[in-house]
Amino acid sequence: VALHACGVATDMVIEHCIKTRASFVTCPCCYGFIQNTSKFNFPKSEQFKKTLSYKEHMILCRFADQTAVQLPPQRRLIGKQCMCLVDLDRARAAEERGYSVQVISMEPESCSPKNNMIVGVPT
Repeated sequence: VALHACGVATDMVIEHCIKTRASFVTCPCCYGFIQNTSKFNFPKSEQFKKTLSYKEHMILCRFADQTAVQLPPQRRLIGKQCMCLVDLDRARAAEERGYSVQVISMEPESCSPKNNMIVGVPT
């Protein structure tokens, strides 16, 4: 379980769980801090690699951070959609490695502007 795992911390938790074939529940945050590292390259899934370049993925991550309650509703909606795409890439990458994964939102939505959850179970 990882609550508000900033940037690639979410990916570190998911990777550790995949290596040990453990289930995981992560709540990502700080999407703007996601970047290629010695351990991770983005996009992560084969599906997203066919569609997005690294630079386009980084732009998506920057927009995913635009969910603060002070922002206009339309901008927050775009931020939420970008969050979902970044997390869908993470989910697809785990599915490619033998997991059943869902990206869902915590409720009530007001609990956090970063309210996505990625839930994975080995198949």
